[in-house]
Amino acid sequence: MTMDVLFLGILIFLAEVAVLTLGTVRTMVTVLGESKAAFFLGCLEMTLWVFGTAAVMLKVGDEPFLGVCYAVGFAGGNVVGILAEKKLALGNVVVRIISAWKGHSIAEAVRNAGFMITTVAGEGSDGPVTVQFVVCKRKDMKHLLVVAREIDPDLFYTFETAGGASEVLSPSGSRVAKLLGPIKRVVPQM
Repeated sequence: MTMDVLFLGILIFLAEVAVLTLGTVRTMVTVLGESKAAFFLGCLEMTLWVFGTAAVMLKVGDEPFLGVCYAVGFAGGNVVGILAEKKLALGNVVVRIISAWKGHSIAEAVRNAGFMITTVAGEGSDGPVTVQFVVCKRKDMKHLLVVAREIDPDLFYTFETAGGASEVLSPSGSRVAKLLGPIKRVVPQM
């Protein structure tokens, strides 16, 4: 195997990792209804895919190593895509917090942490409970649960993806605002 084939194999591997990572993120933004982001990610994903696949198809008969690089890049891209999706934590969730004794204190602490919370009285298997609903950014869910568990370490919670919400406050702020903040200081008209 020559250095040229090795270099091409590395490029094919990296391109396929990028394609699968972009595909995973594109799928998430599509589900969230972000059509512009899905469009641009899809264009980039397919551009990389076409060139990577073409490079493999043209030379895989002579250099089977390139097919292996493609396959390993595909598998690695799935893993990197899952890690990227978890790190980005896109979208909103509805978190239900159920506490037998400390519902009022949890609600107060959660509100003080910057979240909006709705509290409902309920009946559990051992008697009365407080059921609390919080719609928050997925990236803020861990912080929310830390705040709630400081009050009641034995609370029970469930969560699910929120398809849409009228307004979701985020104690950690908007990612877009964080990215655009330095630019807006330089170009205040934005």
